[in-house]
Amino acid sequence: MNRDFKCIYGEYFGMHSEPFGLTPDPEYLFLSNGHTSAIEWMTYAIEQYDMGLVIGEIGSGKTLLSRCLVDYLPEDKYRVCLIINPQCTPSAMLKDIYRQLFGKEPPYFKRAVLKCLHEGLVDLMVKNIFPVVIIDEAQAILGKPVFDEFRMLNNFQTDKQNLISFILLGQPELEKRLKHKAYRALLQRIRFSTNLKAFTTNETGLYLAHRMKVSGYKGRNVFSDQGIQIIQELSCGYPRPINHLASFSLMQVMSNNTKTVSADVVKEAASEIIYLRDKVK
Repeated sequence: MNRDFKCIYGEYFGMHSEPFGLTPDPEYLFLSNGHTSAIEWMTYAIEQYDMGLVIGEIGSGKTLLSRCLVDYLPEDKYRVCLIINPQCTPSAMLKDIYRQLFGKEPPYFKRAVLKCLHEGLVDLMVKNIFPVVIIDEAQAILGKPVFDEFRMLNNFQTDKQNLISFILLGQPELEKRLKHKAYRALLQRIRFSTNLKAFTTNETGLYLAHRMKVSGYKGRNVFSDQGIQIIQELSCGYPRPINHLASFSLMQVMSNNTKTVSADVVKEAASEIIYLRDKVK
């Protein structure tokens, strides 16, 4: 089908938007136990002026959490730098942090950037504004020198608190990497860490219903218990593949001119998704 998703869902289910899009829209945040815990840990790390670490599998919702955290922090109390592509040199990383925190072009030389960063952080502290650097996809950081810069910036502190807080979000290989002895000095500075857990089957059902409701759907539950169970098994309880399966399943339901996502519908939908089709029994 080449029609727009929104038009199809608007006609068929009475929804005003795509419920299972893959973009990290904070409006659709579903607070599972795991996501609630991750937000609490990140918030606590920031409130304590410390470093925090969130580890989650591909498609577990880390990026959405980073966007929600940005929206959650009051602008009059926090200055936020969100880095979504950390594949850069140490100098480029420092310049990006300076640019986002202070809205100015940084100096050319690294030493000058560090000097300006320190002066700027002290000025923010005097104004009772706390800077936070959130790094998504942190497993993509190219090398140890970038991590070393985070550790050095963490050394900017008074007798009572750090002048800047870091929140790192990454895939499991980031945790494995940080456990290497070469990263020991940085790892010891990460005071708060958590692993983002997958949804339970019950949470998957609630998640599907939540997304449908936010999109404007007001009818009975479209996803059968058996359909939810298959979605849970094929997705392993992670939001991105759940969204993918749910979206394809709704397309299949509309093609069949029915109103229920059964187990067979989910399996048929999964057969059209390259990374899931081999899991269909």
